[in-house]
Amino acid sequence: FEAGPNLQWRTPVGVVNANWYQDISGASSGQTAQLQFIRPLTRMQGGGALRLNGVVGAQWFAARTNDYYFGVRPQEVTSTRPAYTAGSTVNLQLGVNGVYLLGRGSLLFGAIGNWLGSGAAESPIVETRFQPIAYVGYGINF
Repeated sequence: FEAGPNLQWRTPVGVVNANWYQDISGASSGQTAQLQFIRPLTRMQGGGALRLNGVVGAQWFAARTNDYYFGVRPQEVTSTRPAYTAGSTVNLQLGVNGVYLLGRGSLLFGAIGNWLGSGAAESPIVETRFQPIAYVGYGINF
């Protein structure tokens, strides 16, 4: 679990989103920070139900956070997986996300490509620097 401030600045061409989070669960005791620019590609005008955004950003993982996800501890070492301590890194993001309104709820979706920085990409548990992510969810409006 992470917690921290999230700031948004709305401009005529899009939204700048910045956040900084601290691990409050004690799993890594690390931090992450992210800076994104989100540009609307479609607008819900005249009762339209679809909103689609383009997203570009950078995400920083502190050394403790990155090591939690990408490190290999001595007790995890095998003959094909050496020990690895991941330092801090910056990952780059490019993708789309959106929402489709459905009555009292919303279908949420997105597809984002992450290019891992060297602290993560050089880990022996990582197969490729490019990490595609796709998601679909449903939210209910209260």
